[in-house]
Parts: sequence; C-alpha cells; structure tokens
Amino acid sequence: MKKYLFIAALCLCLGAGVAAAAEDTVGLPAEKITTDAEVEDKLLLSPGSVTVIKPQEMRGEQKNLPELLKQVPGLHIIETKGRGAYTTASVRGSSSSQVSVYVDGVLMNLGSEAAVDLSTIPVENVERIEVYRGYIPARFGGASMGGVINIITVRPERAGGSVTAGLGSFGRLTGGLSYNTPLGEGALMASVNFDRTDGDFEYWNDNNTPYTPDDDYKAERQNNGYKNSNVLLKWNSERWQVEGGWKRNDRELPYSAPGADKPDSVRGATQVTDQWNTVVTRRGRMGDLDYGLRLEYLHQTKDYDDPSDTIGGWGEQHNRYETKRFGAAVDGSLPLGENHLVEFLWNYYNEELHTTGDIVKNFGGRERHTRNSWNGQIQDTISLNRTGDLWLTPIIRWNAAEGVTEFSWGAALTKKFGQGWTAKVTGGTYNRAPNLYELYGDGAFIIPNEGLKWEDGTQYDVGIAWEGELSKASVKAELTYFYRKSNNLIDYLMVNPRYAQYVNIGNAEISGVELEATVKRDKWDLYISATWMDPKNKTSGYMYDDPLPNRPEWEGLLRVSRKILKDDRGTIFAELHHIGKNYYDMQGEVGWDNLTTFGLGMRWQLRDDLKLVFGVDDVFNAGPDVMLFATGNGPERTLWYPIQGRAFYASLIWTF
Repeated sequence: MKKYLFIAALCLCLGAGVAAAAEDTVGLPAEKITTDAEVEDKLLLSPGSVTVIKPQEMRGEQKNLPELLKQVPGLHIIETKGRGAYTTASVRGSSSSQVSVYVDGVLMNLGSEAAVDLSTIPVENVERIEVYRGYIPARFGGASMGGVINIITVRPERAGGSVTAGLGSFGRLTGGLSYNTPLGEGALMASVNFDRTDGDFEYWNDNNTPYTPDDDYKAERQNNGYKNSNVLLKWNSERWQVEGGWKRNDRELPYSAPGADKPDSVRGATQVTDQWNTVVTRRGRMGDLDYGLRLEYLHQTKDYDDPSDTIGGWGEQHNRYETKRFGAAVDGSLPLGENHLVEFLWNYYNEELHTTGDIVKNFGGRERHTRNSWNGQIQDTISLNRTGDLWLTPIIRWNAAEGVTEFSWGAALTKKFGQGWTAKVTGGTYNRAPNLYELYGDGAFIIPNEGLKWEDGTQYDVGIAWEGELSKASVKAELTYFYRKSNNLIDYLMVNPRYAQYVNIGNAEISGVELEATVKRDKWDLYISATWMDPKNKTSGYMYDDPLPNRPEWEGLLRVSRKILKDDRGTIFAELHHIGKNYYDMQGEVGWDNLTTFGLGMRWQLRDDLKLVFGVDDVFNAGPDVMLFATGNGPERTLWYPIQGRAFYASLIWTF
C-alpha cells in the first residue's frame, strides 16, 4: 500500500507540472544543467541524499577508506575480522553486494566478489568521496538499491608533488610519493603509496572457557597483519582521461581468538590480491549534447595459501581466483527545451572467472565462469513550475545478466522553499542477480551456494534540508526517513567462526531515520551524523520479525575541530563514534554490544610546505573491551575477532 500511495502522489505532482508547463514557459535553473563534481550544492549531484567527504582535509590522520566512510549517515562498515581485514559497507540496511563502488568511473564490484573490499582501495590521492543513498542518478549503472560510493582521485594540474611518511602503534608504517607535471595538452600524475601493520594489539582472551576465568590470559593478537601497496598513473586533458593503476594486498588471515590465539600459534593462512586496471575516457559535445565514451579493462588475481591446513581443516590449502573484465560505456546529457534535462547511460561488461586449487576439488565447483551483463537507463529532470524551484526526476533502467533482463524504475520530487528550506521525496524499485562470488565462493573464507535466486525490492525516502545562518554560525542540516523492502534478499552469514556463505534469507523490511549536519562558526567546525534503523526479517514462517545481522539499530559520529596558533597554523580535532548493539545471527541472539570510541589529534603547519599530524584513536581503549554475547547461552565471552583499541599515530607531509 505504501508503494502505491507514493506512486499516486508522484503522478499527481507530474500532472500538475504538465498543466503548468502548458500554460507558461518553465525553466530549469541554469545551475541545474551541470555535471561539475566540484559544486557544493548536493542537489546538483542528485535529487536524493548525498554525503561528500574530502579526504585531503583529514590527510595525515592515517584513516583508510572504511574509517572515512564511518561518518556517513545510513552507512555501516562491516569489518569481519578487524581493521585491515575484508571490509564492506551496508547502506540503509542493504546487503554489501547492493552497494556499488566506483573509482574514477570504474566499477570496482566484480562478479568474482560479492561486495567491494573497501580496505584495499587507497585514499591517499582521493579528492572527494560521494555517497549516494536512496535515489541513484543515471550516471551510475545498474539498480543499486543500497547506494553508490563514488571515489574521485585528484586531477593533475600544476607541477609539483608531495611526500608523506607516517608511523603508528602495532607496527604501523605508511609512506607515499605523488608528483604532477604538465605533459602534452594535459597533465600527468604519478603516485606510489604503501601501508602496513603487524596488528598485534593486546586484549583479554577467555581461552574459550567463559565459565572458568582462572585460565584467562592477556593475549597479543597473532597473524593479524597486512601490507597494502598501490601505484597510480593518471593523465588528463580537456577532453581525455587515461588512467592506469595497480594495487596489492598481502593479508594474514587470523585465527578465531578464543582458545586459538596464542603466542606459540602456528603461522596461519595468507591471502594475496593483485589488481591492475586501465581506463580511457573521452568527453565531447555535439550541439547541446554532452557525451562521454569509456573503455576499461580490469585484471585481478587472488591467491589463498595455507600450507599446513591449520585454519580450515577441510583440505583447502591452495587456491587461486583470477578475474578478467572488459567494459564499455556511453553516457550523455541533453537539455530539451527549457524544462527538461535528459541523461542516459549504457554500459556492458564481459567478465571471466578462472578458479583453480583445492576449493574446486573439495566442493565440486567449476573452474571457469563467464558472465555477460549490461545496463541501460534514462533519466529526465523536469522543472514543474514557473519559479523553477520544483523538479520531478524520473528514471527507468534495464539490467541484464546471462540472458535474463529485468526492469526497474525510480523517481524523485524536489521542492525548494524560502529561507533555505528544501523538501525531497524519492522512491522506486530494484533487482539484482547473484554474482559469481556469491554462487561459487572465494577459495578461502566463503563457501559456495549455487542455488541463489535474483533479489528484488522497493524503497522510498522523505527528507527535509535547511541551509542558513543561526547565531552567527553557518548551518547545513538534513533529516531523512527511509523505508525499503527486499524479496529473496541475498545476505552474508557466518556459518561458524571459520566460514561464511551467501544465502537467500527471504524477505526483509527496513525503516530508519538519518540526520546529517555541519556547523561552521569563526574558528570552529562541527559535523554530526546519526542513524536509527529498524531492520526486520519478514519471511513468513522463518524468523519473522527477528533482526537482520550486521545492521546496528543506532550509529552516530560527532567531529569537532578548532583552528589555533598564529595565522591559524594549527588545528585540534576530536571525534566521537558510537555503534549500537550489533548481531551476527538472524535470530538476534549472538552479537556484540555497544562500542563508543573517542579520538583526539592535531594538525600543525610547521612551514608553508611542511605539515605534522599526530593523534590517538580510541583514547580510552574501548575496542578490546567489547564482548560477544549469546542470549540464553551463558556469560559474555571474547569476540571471535577482537577489536583493535588505542592506537597512536604521527605523519609528516612535505609538499613541493
């Protein structure tokens, strides 16, 4: 019923708009006809909810992509085995596979991985991160019900560069070199970065015997390190962009901590991922038509090695997953008259997955998988009144995979009022085919499930935003209510402490409220985000009304900074982050309780070309104190994968 009321309301508004357009000439605001990613007005990016993060403002704080994204309302970071391990995002209660991630226009979601591992995407040279929730604009392919994380790297311009060096707790070392130079009709950027840690933090281990505290001991996390390396080459001119990149992730796969994480533990398994990608983009104009053409190629290898078979015990010692993907896309925008802006996108992917090793033998899998898929979509921004402050933005999509084509739609209604107020309503449908990773696993941690079905669903949201001045402070604030329903939802479940699997968990309904606000006054900056969410399983006869896993009811972040010292050459900052009770299982019986962390730091401009950044995350060492609860099954106990606590860091940044 909610869906049909929403559609009826949009139809009534559209009818009123058409009548107004017939009576008078209706104009789109000039600033609406733009694709400039630098604009500050979020309405120019999307009629839905958008959060923009600028990593360069936090450079030196040694935050990786997941930590930057923790400030986004409605987005929850899922760290399955701790910091630096396999990490994904859930948006408004979505599964991680419903969230699309782009880097400079290249889709990072692979058919060979159910979701993008955010911990492997470097942010050292990222200009901005845009997170779209609810309504997804036409320039992003597919029907991403969860949302889109759009990462845009720095555009090379003037000659010069920077060198960064940092260190931190638990063997943390970071370093990077970036250099820009004019080349031909454009400019070239070359960048190399490195990040590594031992991850050997201390925590209290109950030895898997919560009823006998006498054998508990203070442990140091073993087999918990990682090394990330990446290289980026990017050349831009007025119409062309050519980009090539390589990144490598060397990751240790730690033991489940209770009873297994000991100083004399045998070294565990490792997983090494190498990824190369190349993209060529051409933008041009034909009359009023602004168009873009893109070709891309991505090659990834993922090697799992456990020589002693100490973690699995199922004989999956050596496995290799190799993915090759070719993609092509055409997009454009065309104003029609004074009251329509039509935008379109068509893209195509050919992906091949080659699996070799023990996982194929032991689980009866196939060695080769090939998938052809394409997406087509058209969006129109329609001005509905004479004053140019009311817009309707419908979109239709066709999504195809392996010969099956599905249709979906969306729409947004935006109204600007006086005194800085804006109201927004968006909604629509989505669908998604299970990908190769969900079907066939990864040879290390995810076991296959070849019986998965397509998932589909509906969603809508209603929001109100205000921008203005309050008590001499510049304020931007937005409050949004969202609702979504999923059928045949594909989700990630822990089968046991060692293995996970993707399954169709049935139907689900999720509703919630997001708050986002920024306040700037004099030397003070404040940012706050908060999310309340009610995620429920709605499968008749199967865990009906039980909570969904990995979707905390409450989550929020508060960040405050103040400029200090002469000429504002210093800035102190503090960050408070809260995650509410979070379940591992679908019955709401196993999970971990509230976690609130507090961080503190300072940026100091020593000279015009030299900056020092230092601080501490989780000042009160709250992470290791979080315990696992199992309702009706005894006392709290050590988490399967404990959370890292207090960590100091310092970074030096030299620009030239």
